[in-house]
Amino acid sequence: MTTTSNTDSVKRKTAFSTLLAVLSAMASRPSGLVGLILVAFHIALAIVSPALAPYDFRELSAQIILNEPSSEHWFGTDNLGRDVFTRTMLGGRQALLVTTISTILAIIWGGLLGVLLGLVGGRLDELLMRLVDAFLCLPWILVLLLIVVMVGSGPAVLIPTMGFFYGIPVIRMARAATHDVVVLDFVTAARARGEARSTIVRRELLPNVLDVLLVEGAMRW
Repeated sequence: MTTTSNTDSVKRKTAFSTLLAVLSAMASRPSGLVGLILVAFHIALAIVSPALAPYDFRELSAQIILNEPSSEHWFGTDNLGRDVFTRTMLGGRQALLVTTISTILAIIWGGLLGVLLGLVGGRLDELLMRLVDAFLCLPWILVLLLIVVMVGSGPAVLIPTMGFFYGIPVIRMARAATHDVVVLDFVTAARARGEARSTIVRRELLPNVLDVLLVEGAMRW
């Protein structure tokens, strides 16, 4: 079953093409280009930091406690005699890893749930959105700090916790974007063909809300 409406010509965008379009739009502006360069530098530094770090980040020395910056220790040393420059480089690597994985998790689970709610609607949609509103009212940074104090601050704790809290606003964003797409003719045609909801989500909805999810993910990252 097909329709002749102009809305059927909506293009299905792949993740790669959408990402290229976003990067091209950012690079076309001086401020965006500077931001891309800084982000690329940060990523490159995080990748090569183990090879560039002059000292072991766990190395202690009682003789150089709280030293000022020098040619040997560019950022000085801390109260345990550890090289601050080394710890800054390797700390940035871990921070980048944690934020990247948690953002990906948030976009995956929050985006999928938001798209499903936008497609299904009804009482389940209203109930879950009220729960989303309740979670958005929470001071999630304080909650995260409480979890870190109670459980620990390792990546195994931070990644799922941040992924969960990052995903809450993604649900609302994905649901709103889905509402704009679900009324179009090609989605109606897919329903008339008897396609399963999972197929409609995968083939019709996700490709058309992907740009919104990528922008939201970039802001969260």
